[in-house]
Amino acid sequence: MFSSSSAFIEKKAESLTYTVKVSKRAKNARLKMMPHAGLVVVVPSGFTQRKIDSLLQQHEAWIRKAARKIEAHRPEPLPMEENGLPSAIHLRYLSEEWSVSYHTRSSRSVRADHEGMALHVPADPSDREQCRKLLLSWLRLRAGKVLLPRLGEVAEAHGFGFAKAGVRLQHSRWGSCSSRGRITLNTKLLFLPDYLVYYIMVHELCHTVHMNHSRAFWELVKRHDPLCRASNREMNTAWKYVPEWASVQP
Repeated sequence: MFSSSSAFIEKKAESLTYTVKVSKRAKNARLKMMPHAGLVVVVPSGFTQRKIDSLLQQHEAWIRKAARKIEAHRPEPLPMEENGLPSAIHLRYLSEEWSVSYHTRSSRSVRADHEGMALHVPADPSDREQCRKLLLSWLRLRAGKVLLPRLGEVAEAHGFGFAKAGVRLQHSRWGSCSSRGRITLNTKLLFLPDYLVYYIMVHELCHTVHMNHSRAFWELVKRHDPLCRASNREMNTAWKYVPEWASVQP
């Protein structure tokens, strides 16, 4: 995970636009191609611009290939309001599509009309950050009600146990398992297809047995999810399923 003191700097190199993220926890520089943020260069403190330029030149072929791959697999965007807020939300995991409206009212939370599949956000749409905050709070509640019971079902079906489980809005991890057996799932898993969510759950449950990515770990994952190799590859571009309003850090 990146530290809270990380810094973002947008740069341009000829026709290439990229973002530099300085992380105190990073030991080496690395490149990430994100669906909405584009190319992100993660560097440790003190990494010079000359080194960044050299890194970009060295990996130019990979950068262009990764950019083409993301563009080719980008889902059709849902309708958006003028300020980038959604007028519809598609939760692939649940096969749900919600219409979204914005109204200035005294309520402190999003009202969900389950019969009409409509979300009513109690905020002025001109206040984009407040609207995003309310929608993400609703998303987290929805994830807790859906993902945690499902995790319990998967664990029971395959004979796993875990100490606790929770959901969080995370920027770079889909899930995690602590040494004490606490599993955390990313709220944004709701945007993914069900087979990828299943893979993440099995992956984290297997960490309750092996706290590493050893051969024994992967054999255990494959035993409970025979499609794990294909799913693991697809997770490299799974952020494409997350809409921009939900993927940008507040």
